[in-house]
Amino acid sequence: MKAKTLNEVKKGYFLGALSGMTWGLDTVLIGIIMSAAPFTTSVTLIVTGTFVCSFFHDGFATMWMSLFMTSKKKIKYVGSKIKTRDGLFCVLGAVLGGPIGMSFYMLGIKNAGPAYTAIITSSYPALGVVLAYFLLKERLSLKGWSGLLLCVIGGVWLSYAPANVDYSPAVYLGIFYAFISALGWALESVVCAYGMKSGKVDPEMALTIRELSSFVTYGCLVIPIFCGGYDGIKEVLYSNSLYWLLLTALIGVTSYISWYKAIDSIGASRGISFNVTYSFWTIVFTLLLLGGEFSWKLIFCSLMIICGVSLAVGKPKNLLANK
Repeated sequence: MKAKTLNEVKKGYFLGALSGMTWGLDTVLIGIIMSAAPFTTSVTLIVTGTFVCSFFHDGFATMWMSLFMTSKKKIKYVGSKIKTRDGLFCVLGAVLGGPIGMSFYMLGIKNAGPAYTAIITSSYPALGVVLAYFLLKERLSLKGWSGLLLCVIGGVWLSYAPANVDYSPAVYLGIFYAFISALGWALESVVCAYGMKSGKVDPEMALTIRELSSFVTYGCLVIPIFCGGYDGIKEVLYSNSLYWLLLTALIGVTSYISWYKAIDSIGASRGISFNVTYSFWTIVFTLLLLGGEFSWKLIFCSLMIICGVSLAVGKPKNLLANK
């Protein structure tokens, strides 16, 4: 954790909040894409669409990051950084968060829907904080744990609707996939934080390595092994979904780079606590983009999440005092 000034800590807090908001939007857009042609009309994509969608999501994210790194004249250092010890930890984080975390996340969305998937995967912060305690020696106070628990409870309650629960096997399978995704993301946050700990790999470089490694893993292993070839990719290339995936990847990159920078400046535990607010933003963007009405439940759960984050991360000056 390298933040040294109050302004750096405040910036880390802002970026953490931004990461949650943009990932909530990313979640809803993925759900919209997966519920439209060709993902619902192609026999190939009905079975393998989640992996193909992940392939394009991380592929376009790699493209956006490459353009960004080129503009900063840092793209030439990516190859050499990957070979370092810190870079290899970022590669490991990429596999955990991408082919494992992201694929099962999309399988969760497809089987259980974006709202259920968001609240199940919101358990990843608790897992991440526990792992950060043992692997990074980051300590979260009792007050911080109380805030984190309040965030999770608020997120779960926000989308809990027993009267409308679909008890089909697909939903239970989606919940199982969502838990695997949560574990992958928890491990990713800690492993990547460890890779950035020395300062030799900055958040922008770490994210570039992450997206590139994940994209290559999808293209060389996941797609040929689990999809039986590249037919699904060809179908998406000739569809309107390609443009939506391009936009969604840009939003996803915004979320990830905000998250990585927050982790680097205020620590994995606090960065995770901010990022979990995506469960709230998923509901908000679902209402705004797909229709629906605000309710007292939404307002109350939102307040729970906001209060929980406030308790979990504390005041910026307190973070400096504890360094």
